Amino acid sequence: MTATRTAEPAAAPRAAKLITDVLSPVVLVSVQLLLVPVHAAGMLPGLAWGAVAVAFVSAAPLAYILFRVRRRTLTDVHIGVREHRRLPLLVGLVTVLAGLALLAATGAPRELLALIAAIVVLAVATIAITGLWKISVHATVAMMTVGVLVALFGPWLWLTLPVVALIGWARVALADHTVPQVLAGAALGLCVAGAFVLAR
Repeated sequence: MTATRTAEPAAAPRAAKLITDVLSPVVLVSVQLLLVPVHAAGMLPGLAWGAVAVAFVSAAPLAYILFRVRRRTLTDVHIGVREHRRLPLLVGLVTVLAGLALLAATGAPRELLALIAAIVVLAVATIAITGLWKISVHATVAMMTVGVLVALFGPWLWLTLPVVALIGWARVALADHTVPQVLAGAALGLCVAGAFVLAR
């Protein structure tokens, strides 16, 4: 009986950790960076543009974070300590801007450029907020993803909103964020998706 009671509370953190990792911002951003150019330019050209975008926007910042985690100058890949977030976010902003410049110069689809411009807005807003408050980037990117999918494929994709709620639950269950931080992140993500819609 005691063993059962001990195991049950551990199940929620395990599930929350899995959700946090599988539906992390880098995964969701990468999905968007592939879907948007495929929608704009077709399968093969779109995947080629998307691969370049993923290299600059997702892979390069993640590589920097993993390097810091291995050197133990960051606690984890999700950068759980708010005070540690600013420099990785700035490095990410630089690589995103470099990718945007390269893709613009080489004739990438407008929708992809609009998405990366929206990610720049997200990065700048997160850098500004994170100095004072630990807004949920997971919730921001999750809600942004839903908004971008709705813009591309239609309003029926609002049905994916429960996934945003699930990600928010996971962040709170792991004590990485409070409910207000998750809600604020979701609101910011909706604004970033709106920036994509305006720019496309």
